[in-house]
Amino acid sequence: MSNPDIRTVFHPDRWRYLTPTEVTALQDWLGANGLDPRDVDRAPITIEQRDGQRVIRYTAFLRAEDGCKYRDPVTDRTAREERTVPLLVEPPEDWAQQ
Repeated sequence: MSNPDIRTVFHPDRWRYLTPTEVTALQDWLGANGLDPRDVDRAPITIEQRDGQRVIRYTAFLRAEDGCKYRDPVTDRTAREERTVPLLVEPPEDWAQQ
């Protein structure tokens, strides 16, 4: 059963089907919401209702003090964590919805 308070804006399975124009649109939307697209992992991106505020939930790559990504010794992958930021700019209506 789907939660009406969660809207999937982007699912990682779509990456292989995106055109260059769609990649640019996604990057522009992330930037308009204060996110650096280079820091956003190819994981689900959702819009959720949290404490009366709409937020974007995404997975961010973690960076060391020098600005470089680093490896998580537990997973042996690039370190990452889930984060939320306030939704400032709505995504285009034609993007995936769930």
